[in-house]
Amino acid sequence: MLWTKMWKSGTRWRPQSKRLPALFLSLLLAGGTFLSGCSSQGILQAGALESGAEQTEAVQAENVQEEAGSQDDQRGDSQEELSVTYLDVGQGNAVLVRQGDQAMLIDGGPRESSSFVVSYLEQQGIQKLDYVLISHFDEDHLAGAIGALYKFPVETLITADYETDSSIYDSYKEAVEEKGYVPVHPSLGDTFSLGSGSFRIISPVSYGHEDENQDSVGIILENGSDRFFIGGDIGLEGEKEILEAGVDIQADVMLMNHHGSHVSREFFQAVNPSWAVISCGAGNSYGHPRQDTVELIQEFQVPLFRTDKQGTITAVSHGQGITFDQEPCNDYTPGDSTQGEEDTLEDTRTALSNSTREDCDYILNIHTKKIHLPDCSSVKTMDEDNMAFYKGDEDALLSRGYTPCGNCMKQ
Repeated sequence: MLWTKMWKSGTRWRPQSKRLPALFLSLLLAGGTFLSGCSSQGILQAGALESGAEQTEAVQAENVQEEAGSQDDQRGDSQEELSVTYLDVGQGNAVLVRQGDQAMLIDGGPRESSSFVVSYLEQQGIQKLDYVLISHFDEDHLAGAIGALYKFPVETLITADYETDSSIYDSYKEAVEEKGYVPVHPSLGDTFSLGSGSFRIISPVSYGHEDENQDSVGIILENGSDRFFIGGDIGLEGEKEILEAGVDIQADVMLMNHHGSHVSREFFQAVNPSWAVISCGAGNSYGHPRQDTVELIQEFQVPLFRTDKQGTITAVSHGQGITFDQEPCNDYTPGDSTQGEEDTLEDTRTALSNSTREDCDYILNIHTKKIHLPDCSSVKTMDEDNMAFYKGDEDALLSRGYTPCGNCMKQ
């Protein structure tokens, strides 16, 4: 008796007898033929029987392989599904991830979308959140998440590792203290499980950026061979650091950074997405998405989904393939005011830059609205386009909503 392994089964073996019936019949026929004078007809009959047995054996072997292949197909079909929903929260980000009975909320959108986010989660039958991940503390990412922190029990709260001076951040701290949550500040490469899936921290490489967007906690979400990129508001500076660190960021679906703002060609190619998603508000004053960003997506012929055009969008990972609840809009037109943010910054720079770098009292970051002394270490990493050189009274800056740098201007 010989043993034949069922291919792709891994551990199961199956015995098969081989040629014994055919040989037994052949001996009987051969013996009868010998007694009757060794007729050639008897020999041909024995050969025919043996040939038929070999055909039967071949069919049995084929059936074994088909059975194994069918079982392998069933194993592939049984891969657990994971859904990723990009909520239409206007000018902001909010993503709901579900796998089985586990759920994660990534950001929560702006203040005006807080009730929508909570209501949507309730409609989905969610009673607890295994994770809430707050990429950074800008109002359009943080505010809606605060309502979720109050409404649902949260097993693990993940946030960026910095503090900021804003009323919405104060509201966040109150919620955390009232509910007794202890935020987890992840490090690059940390991995967390979510049912059959998992997510890996890809940013920031390090903290301490002047522009707090660059401190966004970014992740690669994985389920089987399917991967989703979600990077918060990281910009060109953060992208460069990720690439230089050699972080694996390839993904099938890319949520475009910062609502479709700046993205470098090199970074986009490193992600190499099969689909792109932009979360932004219709007619937003920032001109999101930027013209050069949508042109880049179109150049690489990547199908595009947009919440400002399509509302809430859901992708479902099957472990070896991703489907969406709607067709991509493939609307590669930029925002209504592509240069709106830049024009505003230029107006601010003109109004506040009343001196030179050598003679000023303060160097302002007109993007983050921070006041720095000229020799502050943060100035070295500041984008020159965001600088204003101011000579005058600090109180005048405070009245315009600027806040002192926590490093160089500590009281």
